[in-house]
Amino acid sequence: MVERSELDWIVQKATELLADKVKDSPLTDRDIELAFEMFAKPRLERLSDAFKSELERRQARDFIMMKLQERTKQLNAEQWQKSE
Repeated sequence: MVERSELDWIVQKATELLADKVKDSPLTDRDIELAFEMFAKPRLERLSDAFKSELERRQARDFIMMKLQERTKQLNAEQWQKSE
């Protein structure tokens, strides 16, 4: 079983990519996908032996994507709503 803290760390590091990008333009779903592909996916693959099942692997992926979507909304609000 993968520790939740490991998944939180992956989210944190992928969010750093998004935090840099949001300065240029509002983040989109494509930005989330790119951050996942560039940072989270390779780390999940390295943790593959820690997953007990394919379901657990999908749940970890879904958790990361959900957290990245939440952070994207927050980053967009912080960066772009103040300038409107």
